[in-house]
Amino acid sequence: MRDDIVRWLLEDADPSLEYQTRRDLVGQPAVELSALRRDIGSRGWTRALLDRRGPDGHWGNGAYNPKWTCTHYVLYELAQLELPPGDPRCAESARLLLSYPRGRDGGVNYAKTVDYSDVCVNGMLLGIAARFIVGDGGAGARTPDEAAIDDLVDYLLSKRMDDGGWNCAYYQGGTRSSLHTTIAVVEGLLSFIDSGRSHRATEVRSAVGSAVEFILRHRLCRSERTGEVIADEFFKFPFPVRWKYDILRCLDLFRRHGIPYDPGMDEALDRLATARGRDGRWKAASQAGATYLVVEANGKPGKWNTLRALRVLERYGRAGT
Repeated sequence: MRDDIVRWLLEDADPSLEYQTRRDLVGQPAVELSALRRDIGSRGWTRALLDRRGPDGHWGNGAYNPKWTCTHYVLYELAQLELPPGDPRCAESARLLLSYPRGRDGGVNYAKTVDYSDVCVNGMLLGIAARFIVGDGGAGARTPDEAAIDDLVDYLLSKRMDDGGWNCAYYQGGTRSSLHTTIAVVEGLLSFIDSGRSHRATEVRSAVGSAVEFILRHRLCRSERTGEVIADEFFKFPFPVRWKYDILRCLDLFRRHGIPYDPGMDEALDRLATARGRDGRWKAASQAGATYLVVEANGKPGKWNTLRALRVLERYGRAGT
C-alpha cells in the first residue's frame, strides 16, 4: 500500500509537496532534487501566495491582520512549504516585521494596545527571520539584521520558565509552560540553529534540550500533574500549522531535527497511527479562519497530512502500525 500512497502523493503534485515527498519518503538525494527545490517559488501554492504580496511588502493589512492572510502568517506558511532560504521578497517582508516596536518586555510587539509582546509570535518570527534573512557569513561587527535576530533570541531565552518551556501568559502570573507556546519557540530556536548563527549557541541548544524534555514529560499530550489529556484538539492536525499545538506538529518537528525516539512519544505515535484511514491516508484539516487558498478540503483525504504522518511513523519505526 505504501507505494500506492507515494504514487498518489506525487500525482499532479505541487512542487513543494513533490519535493518533500521525494526527499522524505522516496529518499532521493539532494543533488537530484535541486531543480525541483528551486521551482517551489515559481508555481503552485507558494507562487499563489507570493503573487498576493502587496507593493508595500505586506500581505493583508500588515503584520498581523487579517489573521491568516497577514504578513506574519503568510511568511510562516511559506516557511512550512520550504520556499528556499534567502528569497529576497520574503527577506524584505521579514525585515518589516522585525522593525515593529518592542514591548516593555523586549520582544517584537505588533499590537498598539498591549504593553507586553507575545512569546509565541516572537518564536514564530524568529523562525521566519532565521530562514529568509540569510547572513553573509562574514566576521566582524553584527549587521542590523543579525542584531535584530539576536535580540529575538535574547528575548526568548529571558522568558524561559523553570519547567523548561514557555508561556505567553507569563506576565499575567502564569508559572507553568504551555505546549502551544513552547512548540513555537522551539521551532524558532531550531531554525536559528539551522541558519548557522552562533549567538549564545550553547544556551540556545540547552534551552531546546530542556524544552524537548518538558514536552516528553507530558507525553506530548497529557498534564504532568493529573495525567489527563490536556486538549482533544491535540489529535487534530491542521496544515498549514498556525499557532495551535498538536501531536503531529510536534512529532514532525522532532523528526526534522533528529530528536531520537523516546518512550514519551509512544502514545502520540499510537494516536497518529490510528488516525490513518482504511485507504492508508490521513484526512486534511485546517484551523478555522479565512485564507487566500483552500488547497485541501477538511475531512477529505489530505496529501499534506498523509506525507507528514508517514514520514514521522517511518522515522520512529511505526510505519507498519
